[in-house]
Formats: sequence, structure tokens, C-alpha cells
Amino acid sequence: MNEIIPKIKPSAPLSLKKNVINKIKMERNKMKKLKIKGLSAVAAIFVALLVLPFIFSANNEARAAMNMISESIDKSEDLKTMVMKYLMLTTPSENFDEIRYDADGSMIEHTATISFEGAHKWRLEKSGRTSVFDGVNSYSWVNEIGWMANGLTGFFGDFEKFLDPQNILRYEQQLAKDDGSEISMNENGNQIILTIKSKAKGDFKNDYAKNSSILESDNKRTYTFDRETKLLQALKVEILYNKKYETVFETTSILYNVSVDIDKLLARPNIEWVKLDKPLNNSLLTGIKSKEAAKLIFTALANKNIEPVKEAFIGWNMKTIELFFGLELIELGEPFKSGLYAGEYVPYKIKLANGKIKKFNIALRNDNENNVWVVDGGL
Repeated sequence: MNEIIPKIKPSAPLSLKKNVINKIKMERNKMKKLKIKGLSAVAAIFVALLVLPFIFSANNEARAAMNMISESIDKSEDLKTMVMKYLMLTTPSENFDEIRYDADGSMIEHTATISFEGAHKWRLEKSGRTSVFDGVNSYSWVNEIGWMANGLTGFFGDFEKFLDPQNILRYEQQLAKDDGSEISMNENGNQIILTIKSKAKGDFKNDYAKNSSILESDNKRTYTFDRETKLLQALKVEILYNKKYETVFETTSILYNVSVDIDKLLARPNIEWVKLDKPLNNSLLTGIKSKEAAKLIFTALANKNIEPVKEAFIGWNMKTIELFFGLELIELGEPFKSGLYAGEYVPYKIKLANGKIKKFNIALRNDNENNVWVVDGGL
């Protein structure tokens, strides 16, 4: 399993698209886990099919698959609600896009409840974390810690892109191209089963991010559709390593047009909410290279004063930040890119105030409106 030992893990509480802490990850050595990076757990149900194009040529099976998907789009037009339950290898409080292969990981039940009537409203929850979109604002909380932002955010991972099966399948049709993936289509009684195998996507001149997500791994997705309704019934996602496929995600039920209590769907605790959609502005962290930004950030931590670079830590818990106060920066390596990550990784070696030596890769990205470098993980 060496090839799937993770390179990064979540460190901040949640993420925001193209802003602040999108897809927060950090490295943890000697931990055997695998994560779905860039994807929410719910999105994983569909995204593997939708963003991993498969062979679309004269192959009869591929043509039949596209015809079936077209029928499914038509049948999805009138959906009012959807309630989806699935098991994912993770822990109760992890970000929704995190899969854990270490000793703490287990198949945790998740529930996604979506109302398509009027402004879409949805709720994604497991025992230790919940996210809600009320049609205007997004909220996410763990215990008594809560964050909010206007509009659709990264609290749900990439699921915000896939609000209903119709959009998902139409998106797949647009992306269907020949990239060497394999597709097979079988019928089993009242079911139509699509199996798609795809190779890892991304730039792996440096293989740091290889096998850290579905997109960045060799994987197999098995989709089951109802022959009569043409609606998706189930999905199983498997990751290939050591020449063997291992299940990391599996739906247990997908129900359509069931009664949904909107008040319960939108319910959230009476806690103080941290707003995460404020524009970022910091001249120190703009117009410089990632290595320079990393040096400024570590210097601030060494000086026990992050005020000059506080925007880099938007959304981070102060107690976590304070663990690095008084550190000594021993070494900064050369930045590199890997896989599909939008930012860059900067290798570092530090000595913490307690004398412990840490060697990791800090993940930095600046794809927000004002191109301010933010800490995306790695601490």
C-alpha cells in the first residue's frame, strides 16, 4: 500500500471555492489513508462518471451508454427531491471529501437531502459534521464551531456543481471524449450497469499527489441504473493499488421525490458563525512567488505574530496556528506542482518550540480574486 500512502490531509475546518481555504489538505507521514481531494463525498457519487471522459467512438457499448444517459436526463427533469445515503471510508468529523485508510477510518454513513423546488436547498451530514445551503447562504459546523458564507461555497466540496442528476448527466455528455478510458455496459434483470475504468489524471512529473484522489488515481466506478425509470440506483467507487481494486465509497440508497421536511433540512445550531467570504487583501502576499510567501508565513509564526499575514490563515482555528508559534525555520525547498492541485507545494523543515522537528510540504494557492497566497494545508 506504499503507493497510496497519503501526501496531505485536511488541517483547516472547511473550504471555499477560489477563495481562502479551498480543499484544505496537509501531509501526515506514516498514515495509511486515501482521500478524495477536490470532491465532496456526495459529488463522488457522480463526478467520477462526469468529469472522467471515456471512449466515445464507434464502440457499440459506448453509444448505448450515451443513449441510456440521454434517457436518464429526460427522466430527471421532473425530480422534486432526492435523499441519498452512502458509506465512505472516513471519520465522523473529517471534511466531506476526505477518505481515511488509517486505523481511525471506517465506513461512515452520510446522508444528502436535496430539494429541487424553487431555489435549490440541500443538506449533507454525518455524525460529526454537517453542511447546509438554504438557497442564499451556506453553513457548515463541527460541534460548536461554525462557518458561513454567502452563496454556494466549498462546504460541500464539488457537489455544488452537481445540483441534480439531470445537470450531472448533461455535463457528462459535454465531456465525453476519447481519453483511453474503458466502458462496459451490462443488463441484469431490471438494472443497467455501467462500469468505467480510468487512468490517473494530472501532472505527475512529481508524483506527490498520485493516488490522493479518484481523479488522480487508476480507478473503477460501477453505476447501476433502473431499467424502467433510467434513474441512478447505486454507485461503487474502487481505487486500484497493489494490482487490486479496493472499495472506498458505496451508496446504500438513492430515493427520489420523497417527502422532505424543509425546516429540518435547513435546521442549524444557535452558535456564533465565522464569515468566510470576505475579500482577501494583503500586499505582502500578492505579486510574489510561493516560496517567498511561505517564508513570510513561517517568519510570522516564528515571531508569534501572524497579523502581517493573517489573510493567509483565513478560516483557520487560532489554537491550531498557535501550535506553530516560536518555530525555527530550518530549510525551505523549491516549490513544485503535482496532480490536479491548483496551487503549489513548498517543502519545508522546521523545529517547533517544543523541540520537535517536522518535515512537510506546505500547500499554498493564490487563485482567489486578488491573488493573495493562502495556506491550503501542510501544517
